[in-house]
Amino acid sequence: MRAAVARRPSRPAEVPRLELKVRHLAPDSFQLARYREVCGFSSDGYLPLTFPQVLAAPMHIALLNHPDFPYRLLGMIHVRNRIQQHRRLAEGTALSVRTWVEGQREVRQGRELDLHTDVEVDGTPVWSALTTMLRRLPGADTRPREPRPVSPSATEDDTLFAHSRPSSWKVPEDAGRRYARASGDYNPIHLYAVTARFFGFPRAIVHGMWTVGRCVAEMGEAAEAPALTLTSEFRRPLLLPSNVVFQTAKQQDGAVAYRVKSEDGQLHVQGDLTTGA
Repeated sequence: MRAAVARRPSRPAEVPRLELKVRHLAPDSFQLARYREVCGFSSDGYLPLTFPQVLAAPMHIALLNHPDFPYRLLGMIHVRNRIQQHRRLAEGTALSVRTWVEGQREVRQGRELDLHTDVEVDGTPVWSALTTMLRRLPGADTRPREPRPVSPSATEDDTLFAHSRPSSWKVPEDAGRRYARASGDYNPIHLYAVTARFFGFPRAIVHGMWTVGRCVAEMGEAAEAPALTLTSEFRRPLLLPSNVVFQTAKQQDGAVAYRVKSEDGQLHVQGDLTTGA
């Protein structure tokens, strides 16, 4: 693993381009088994659509802990994710993974930045992800609830899901610790109520990518096509333990919309799964 930093100087609080690359990264069978168990995937000989993001997580953490990265890793918020898979990956395949930080913009709540991940097999692109992180800045609007005003889109979403068959999940108190063991993400906000309180949460919150992985596992065959695009938007933290409702709905363009809401109707995660990459 090596780090490369752009030669151009960075202004105060500007995020420079930082890059890491690992060649011949073979998925660990023990970690893969843990991931399948905690998210609900079956063992079918292929990597789950979301698993390469778990493989790249140590690289992401290394980039966000780089001395030239201007913000502390703790306090970064995962707000959106986009995954593109070009073909299914056999679980023993050696992968080349490259990840870099590039792209930033000012938003209402602070500054967003983009974390890119590309995966290749024998020089051929097979999987990629765009992970958008938010750093809240002093003076920015830090309202903890819905960042968007109520709009007709909320009603349209309810209409879209009106005929779906909801599935109820119980998300246990230890879900964050179990996912941490599978993913390597031991952020204290996910582990225990006492550690989460230091960061303003009344209880621990589950990893956003656990929720996405659990959604993909629940979608079954729809998420087993060779080429897929998965988008996810994280709207509210999901406190542990919780009871939630998972829903899917087929859209006119063939995409499958999905969402996870708590029993009181609060939206936590929403997105789309589309065949093709």
